[in-house]
Amino acid sequence: MKTTQAILISCAIGFLFSSCREKTHTDIRSASKTDSNKWSIEKLRDKATQHLDSSQWDSELFRQDIETYTKYADIFQSYPLNKSPFPVAGYDYAVSSRPFVIETETALFKGIRIGEYESPESEKIIDKLTLLILTNDENSEENSLVESRNYPYLTAQGTFNGKDHEYDWVFTASPDGFSTLLVNMKLFDLRFGETILIFPQADQSFFYEQVKDSPNNYGGNIEEFKKKLMNNPNVKNRLKSETNSK
Repeated sequence: MKTTQAILISCAIGFLFSSCREKTHTDIRSASKTDSNKWSIEKLRDKATQHLDSSQWDSELFRQDIETYTKYADIFQSYPLNKSPFPVAGYDYAVSSRPFVIETETALFKGIRIGEYESPESEKIIDKLTLLILTNDENSEENSLVESRNYPYLTAQGTFNGKDHEYDWVFTASPDGFSTLLVNMKLFDLRFGETILIFPQADQSFFYEQVKDSPNNYGGNIEEFKKKLMNNPNVKNRLKSETNSK
């Protein structure tokens, strides 16, 4: 059984120490396990109605969120979207954010993996997004906040700060299979690939690749996933470009 911790506290502390390095940002409350097969449009509508009903709000959770926000407001306001408190109906949902690095002899990618636990009691994480940014700056910083409060929707956001480029990103995933990622206002429909690679350019623009692959396909063998990505013909061609930021 994994250790359960409040997302706002863990994210805030993680931010203060650059970022969490292990199985981070877990938040669990009381309702039902996420299963995309169970979320029809009618059930999504019912859940939205519950969130509007003050009699179903988790008052203790709301009070804790207000206290945490008061203490860490500067941190939450530093993300692309300010994470201010709001009331929600009770739920049971565990989410995950993990730093992700790929390093080869000629390239360094830094990024993040966002996902959800198969159930709050499970150790198995189902990845929903892999975001990687090419950087030659070993000191570049990635900060992320993954959010369970919008259950049954998975939401996350973060920043990536390198020597010559900065990126803001916001991610949402619906249990009916629709998910999107915004990176510096570029929208990715993740139905066409849950792995996004960003290639910063010397002129402050960026190129990108969207790969229809995921760590979910490798049975826990993350090194095989990395190898497959680096052998992707489109990725290899992007890495050869002379216009990439040095």
